[in-house]
Amino acid sequence: MKTAAPVYAVIMAGGGGTRFWPWSREKQPKQILPIISQRPMIFETMARISSFIPPKNILIVTSRVQVNALHRQVPQIPRSNLLVEPVGRNTAPCLGLAALHIEKRNPEAIMVVLPADHFIGNPRRFLTTLKAAVAFAQKSDFLVTLGVTPTEPETGYGYIQRGKTLGRVGKMPIFQAKAFREKPNRSRAKMYLKKGDYYWNSGIFVWRVGVFGQAFQKYLPQIYQEMVKIRETLGTPSEKKALEGTYSRIQSISIDYGIMEKTENVALLEANFLWNDVGSWAALAKIWPADPSGNVRPQGDRQRRGNVLAIDTSNCVIYSGNKLLALVGLKDMVLVETKDAILVCPKDRSQDVRLVLEEIKKKGWKQYL
Repeated sequence: MKTAAPVYAVIMAGGGGTRFWPWSREKQPKQILPIISQRPMIFETMARISSFIPPKNILIVTSRVQVNALHRQVPQIPRSNLLVEPVGRNTAPCLGLAALHIEKRNPEAIMVVLPADHFIGNPRRFLTTLKAAVAFAQKSDFLVTLGVTPTEPETGYGYIQRGKTLGRVGKMPIFQAKAFREKPNRSRAKMYLKKGDYYWNSGIFVWRVGVFGQAFQKYLPQIYQEMVKIRETLGTPSEKKALEGTYSRIQSISIDYGIMEKTENVALLEANFLWNDVGSWAALAKIWPADPSGNVRPQGDRQRRGNVLAIDTSNCVIYSGNKLLALVGLKDMVLVETKDAILVCPKDRSQDVRLVLEEIKKKGWKQYL
């Protein structure tokens, strides 16, 4: 009887967390901050899968500037399992690199892909769905993704349209992904919600490492050929040089653009659990606890936050690091105070924090990055 293939997890943790400036910085990105609980987001991500995938099978892909800080947060992960990219090239090269390492350990392995900085509100339901995806990937040649059942016409997420039923794992149906859609405008998002066969793209994937390698070779052949050069040097003194050479030449492209949107070989599972990609300060309005006026602040004790005095203020996202933050007559705002910077903006413009960072870089104010 054939034994089940080992399961590996790849946690993508290379992002700079720029949309959570000024709390998040280059050397302290959001994945190592206690944003959704009193524990760092990377720890929460690892803890959700720890009963299913042992630490020795969890790989984290990150950057040079973050690797030491990340390892301090999850010391149970072997240091050799932290894969360092010389420079960020988006998610396709990131997962290509991780696949090389997993394939070397076991070419029959299952690869589970998880972003480091998502909020999952129902960990048990999440794990049940993830195990069903693994079971389907074990016996098929599909790239499997989880689609989150939408609860509102969200314009900040990509969408996946459901196709025909491919089968079941227990009581859980498996569908073919009919189409991937980019972030829609509000009217189109309302249409997706009304139709009922569209899901939010969670960015969570499961596949056999060999199946992923074949898709990578077919749809991203130039990057694949460069990655092969790294594969030949893994575990040798030449690995670092090959890695830097490859990353200096390859295209920056996401896994969605590069592979998932091009292939018909994608299976979709309904992810019926609370999920949020925590993509901006405004997203925390749905995660942090609210007071009677709808203002939200992080959970935890007072050591994690300063005092806030809110008068005639409603529906605001508030973070105070140390100081007393006094607010009067504000509505639908983001207000963030840290040791050396303050951010104030409307909630519906919280994505534009990147514009602040662009200006800071232009002015050469590196101390604020």
